[in-house]
Amino acid sequence: MSVITYKRGDGTALTKDFVRSEFDCPCGCSTQMVDPELAEKLQRIRTVLGKPIKITSGYRCLKHNQDVKGGTNSRHRYGMAADWRLKDRSVNPVALGIIAQAVGFGGVGIYWYGGNAFCHADTRGAKATWLCDAALHYPSTTYLKFILPTIRRGCTGDANRAATKMLQRLLELTPDGIFGEKTETALRKAQEKHKLAVDGICGPASWRALSGADKYLAKL
Repeated sequence: MSVITYKRGDGTALTKDFVRSEFDCPCGCSTQMVDPELAEKLQRIRTVLGKPIKITSGYRCLKHNQDVKGGTNSRHRYGMAADWRLKDRSVNPVALGIIAQAVGFGGVGIYWYGGNAFCHADTRGAKATWLCDAALHYPSTTYLKFILPTIRRGCTGDANRAATKMLQRLLELTPDGIFGEKTETALRKAQEKHKLAVDGICGPASWRALSGADKYLAKL
């Protein structure tokens, strides 16, 4: 990690499409921080997606991090993290999270609930992944190789329920977190449409196809 310290509003380029000020803390504090590796990996995603990325939260000073109820050791505090989405919101956060993991971010979180639909990515050295399906609810998926769990009818547990809600959003169903007959039937239809194994089980291949991440992963 080689974090840059700079002053608020600095328009110096970090990459082809990102400048330092895009990562500024919104509270108005003067001193800012950003890890160039963060911008470089986001640039790689920006190039693959072919559309502008909006940083919704970059660096956070101590006060702002407390105000938004961020973790005490949040990577945002050190300029190592960004919450982001496409400016036109044309790609869902499940796809963004899958792509972020593929480009090598250490920490990746998928946030999709209410009016929130974005991805968290950070440059920590160790792997950490999670899903957020409600305010301040972050079931971990770090124990899995893939960012999202493999889910099927009747599955239980916090991470599986959060993933089921995200699957239901992809299938344009009411996101209640219950993987029942209706969700399985819709999943099977989607699997058939995408020429996948029609088994009613949502694993990595189904997540990539249904979210639309697969067409971007092929460009990495």
